[in-house]
Amino acid sequence: MAEVLFFVPAAVVLCFLLQRRCRRSMEMPQYNYFRDLLLVAAWVLAALWAGSSVSRFIVGMAAFASLIGTCQHIRPHWGWKTVYLFVGLLFAFFGPKIGFIGLPDGQYHYFSPEVSIIATALWVGVFPVLLQQLDNIPGMAGHLLAVSFSLLLLATVFSGQDLPDAFFMSLCGLAFLGVFWSRHGHMYRRMGESLSAFWGVLVAGTSVLGVSKGITFSTLLLLPLGLFAIPIMEASLHFAGLAFSSKPHGAAVLYRKLISRGLDHPSAVRFITSLCALGGAVIAISQLGNSLFMMLWVSATILFTGLAIMPFIRKMKENAEMPLKPSIWSTSVDNVSMDYALAKTRAAALSGKGVSLVSTVNALAVMEAEKNRGYADALRSSFLTLADGAGLVWALRFLGTPVQERVAGIDFMMRLTRMAAAERLPVYLLGAKEEAVKGAAETLKEQYPDLVIAGWRNGYFDPCDASVAGAVRDSGAKILFVAMGVPRQEIWIRENARLLGDMVAVGVGGAFDVVSGQLRRAPGAWQKLGLEWLFRLLQEPWRWKRDIDLFIFVCRVFLTKLGLRPFREDRSAE
Repeated sequence: MAEVLFFVPAAVVLCFLLQRRCRRSMEMPQYNYFRDLLLVAAWVLAALWAGSSVSRFIVGMAAFASLIGTCQHIRPHWGWKTVYLFVGLLFAFFGPKIGFIGLPDGQYHYFSPEVSIIATALWVGVFPVLLQQLDNIPGMAGHLLAVSFSLLLLATVFSGQDLPDAFFMSLCGLAFLGVFWSRHGHMYRRMGESLSAFWGVLVAGTSVLGVSKGITFSTLLLLPLGLFAIPIMEASLHFAGLAFSSKPHGAAVLYRKLISRGLDHPSAVRFITSLCALGGAVIAISQLGNSLFMMLWVSATILFTGLAIMPFIRKMKENAEMPLKPSIWSTSVDNVSMDYALAKTRAAALSGKGVSLVSTVNALAVMEAEKNRGYADALRSSFLTLADGAGLVWALRFLGTPVQERVAGIDFMMRLTRMAAAERLPVYLLGAKEEAVKGAAETLKEQYPDLVIAGWRNGYFDPCDASVAGAVRDSGAKILFVAMGVPRQEIWIRENARLLGDMVAVGVGGAFDVVSGQLRRAPGAWQKLGLEWLFRLLQEPWRWKRDIDLFIFVCRVFLTKLGLRPFREDRSAE
């Protein structure tokens, strides 16, 4: 025990220092690859140095599963998932087995050798697939692993038994998750097939350590089931949908339900994680009720989990009371948060369903839509229309149809770029002057070394030139940023949608000028006061004629409030 308590913190510190050292000297792809290798190596060295033969076996099987996951990533095929059953069989024949289960009255039901092998093989073989299924929702697998190993460690400590193997595996799992948390807990990054398979075998193996080899399985049988009850239900619905329905529902039923009720992606992940933690804590109390300390500890977990869930429920209620698409005259905007918009945009970029237009509108854009039918039609056909501009957000609130938050176009572009770098989604930059778009591409690549820039070109071309859209399509880009100004950028995207292929196209206005340093963005204080328009006017005095529309916009908002102008006009029949 003393050796474990010394080695694990030392390994954590060493891994932390190595990550910091290599982060400064490596390119991002090399760094990410190095971290994954470092994680597996740390587990192997920990097992060799401080673990028993049982721990070494479990870690070895996990490393073997990670190799299968690597092959699965290189050569994707559904058949690889069946290979994990072979891993489960090897585990069942040569490692710790599920020998019995605990019954509610305190008795035990023992398995025959054959049933024990089958149960262990299925248990270990399912978890890599389950973790990969959960990993389809970025951040979900990492958060549930943290909950799992936390409760496994608590159950081991307070079981009243001498359980060195279970303690070692649970402590290492929690420690290595912590030191590599930026890899596992990132809300917009997936672990990948290899790491998912690796952790799947580790958590499955830790949970089956039995009487002579670790924690009594009767104590932990329901605990993992409690932790993974919701995800297993989702995975079951997914496979049932594939078998019996012409429209599979997918494995993220609960997640999608939360998203549809107005929660953003990080909140939905934390909500499901909290539910799983709550279920695991309740089961831990029922299984380890003879431990007063465990009851107090888990009761505190239930309390804090409940407190964590309440804000999400309140947020869902508030969002449900807001209109999904508040309108001002002929323009409707999507009432979504920044995180939700990013999650939907990511899904659209990976969907392969043609071009999804994301429009960012402010007060001037709303006024333009009143005068320009083509622009108004483009906004109506947008996949997302985001409220960019303090004036528009104020007007919607003043008229009684508020949005959750302002989604500034340049902030959305930068966060979408960061997500694209993490997901390796190619990006194309189109528009602005030559020096602006080139400078923006260089700045983004410097800020996000992992970013794949499929191409860029300036915005000075004939809108009827189909070769531009063809070049964007042939570049393989999944995200297109178009900085040609309102309304030209949205109209161009709509008219060339059939030529662009499968991607998300985002109108970003003058963002390239700001990113490249050609223009300065308004300081935070100016943004909070809604004076970004004035700051830009000071840099570009020629805009004064355009900004007169802001005064007209305010007047029309007041007239609408007084009922002297219809709040929404249906122009579809024009």
